[in-house]
Amino acid sequence: MATHFDDEHLAASPQIIVKVVRDAHEFFKENRIDERYETMALDLIRRFVSKEGVPREVDPFFGAALYMVTRHPWSHPNPLTKTEFANKLRMKESSLEWYTESIVEKLGFSTLHDNAHLPFFMDPQGIISSVVDSVVGASVGEVVVRGIVSGSPPSYTKLADSIVDRLCNVVKIVPIVFEQDIHNLVRRKIEEESKKLSDQLSGRHLDI
Repeated sequence: MATHFDDEHLAASPQIIVKVVRDAHEFFKENRIDERYETMALDLIRRFVSKEGVPREVDPFFGAALYMVTRHPWSHPNPLTKTEFANKLRMKESSLEWYTESIVEKLGFSTLHDNAHLPFFMDPQGIISSVVDSVVGASVGEVVVRGIVSGSPPSYTKLADSIVDRLCNVVKIVPIVFEQDIHNLVRRKIEEESKKLSDQLSGRHLDI
């Protein structure tokens, strides 16, 4: 992937970041992009460039950022395919795909799929991720202390089912169509959180 980027240290300077954001604004203006989506895409571009540097092909990079913010889980159902999106912006689908994958990987986005297997992108800094992290953190803590008091090992499978039900059916922060992908994500986060607590309780986090 490195070949797609210029020198990162130079690219990440504040002046360069500002220039790229302004260039992206011009690109979006030329393509008559809705201001709400443009602002979210510009912020995503800022985050990526400050971390990874400037891509060699900026147009498909700008297009990828826009593609991702228009495919937030809350935008479901959103039937526009990657091919149609690339055609609208007059760019190669393969370039759009490459930069989308690059942003997902470098900024830690989660990709959810609907029944038609179309992708939707969950920002690690967004509201859905914050709620998922918060619910998982609090729930794992409660299950672990209940296990300590009762002397029986916690059931993380039951916990995952209960959390996903709450997210998709009770607070409805995630559309039900993504239930399976969210379940996998929640299971992973439960494992991470329970390991962290287990290390803490066994003293493995202490410098002895």
